[in-house]
Amino acid sequence: MKKDQVIALDGPSGSGKSTVAKMIAAKLGLIYIDTGAMFRAAAYALQHTGIDFTKEKLEPAENQLIEKFFHDHRFQFAPEPGVLILLDNLNLTDVIREHHVSRLASQVSRHKVVRDFLKFWQRDIVKDRPAILDGRDIGTVIFPNAVLKVFLTASAEERAHRRTEELKVRGQTDIDFETILKDIKERDYVDMNREIAPLKKAEDGIELDSTGKSIPQIVDEIVGLWEERKGLL
Repeated sequence: MKKDQVIALDGPSGSGKSTVAKMIAAKLGLIYIDTGAMFRAAAYALQHTGIDFTKEKLEPAENQLIEKFFHDHRFQFAPEPGVLILLDNLNLTDVIREHHVSRLASQVSRHKVVRDFLKFWQRDIVKDRPAILDGRDIGTVIFPNAVLKVFLTASAEERAHRRTEELKVRGQTDIDFETILKDIKERDYVDMNREIAPLKKAEDGIELDSTGKSIPQIVDEIVGLWEERKGLL
């Protein structure tokens, strides 16, 4: 079976997926799809529905409300030249990076009705074009036939440090390392134990630990793997 022209880059929150994926896309001329941003955009929009997304399962009426919301509102994702996300022409690109939206995205993403919408959206954007996507179930659910699947990880402490520094750069000063570390550990648990599309390495995926490594080192490793796998396309 012919492989999809896709690099599936999965891993837990803060492992460096987005930064690595952007650099690889630029280096190889691939389309970059930030699926985490798409989940955060959905979470940001859905928070106004009044639905309690911390529940394990939603009521049928709540699922129908979400389906109607997605039908009635227009989400747009522009992967180039930079990631741009719009909801009914409202630019969400910056606001979805706030810490509380990231936490909400983890709760929203456990529900099938949301994941089904995002899966369709992601596949529709890529179509048959060479692309790199980063997320938590790209290699296991979205593109199980991707030519290259990488599971990028790092220690919880390393990821918390990166996230803290990222938020400081964005001007968010009301955060601290211990709070971020706690949130990351909680999100890891939720992501790995959810019933729908849990976070895990694909059986044919390659695990890379980014702890103590520079971003260029990780990029070079994955580019090397891509060059090896291109013959399967």
